[in-house]
Amino acid sequence: MISMESESTFSNVAPRGSLQRFGLAGAFNSLIFFILWELFRFFSSNDKASIQFAWGAAWALASLLAHFVHRWFTFDKRKSVQWTIGSSTIAYAFSLTGSTFTIGLAATQSSGTLRMLGILNMLVWGLIIWVILRILVFQYKTED
Repeated sequence: MISMESESTFSNVAPRGSLQRFGLAGAFNSLIFFILWELFRFFSSNDKASIQFAWGAAWALASLLAHFVHRWFTFDKRKSVQWTIGSSTIAYAFSLTGSTFTIGLAATQSSGTLRMLGILNMLVWGLIIWVILRILVFQYKTED
């Protein structure tokens, strides 16, 4: 049984809405994304368009999952699900476009370098998405 004290300690270290909590949820979401991207790349050619298509498809699927993970774990349910799905769709479409464009810039790299640049791309766009989700989508404010 988990005591309230340990729950409180976790909330102090990674409070709702924080970058720390987002990073924990993001690690899970990113793992799912990365597995999907590798799977899609395995079944496609290794040209720029295929790499970008695989990235975009994996990003879109992982974003749907990420919305619910962040609603449940990172932020909270103060905003209606209709609001958060609608507004996060716009936010994730923006990040999908930007991250797919930037991975296209790296598409000519060797497979190992492409993976490393893909991870860096995920981290940068993850930070951007955290700001958008926190401010615009979930409109998260800490309670005093």
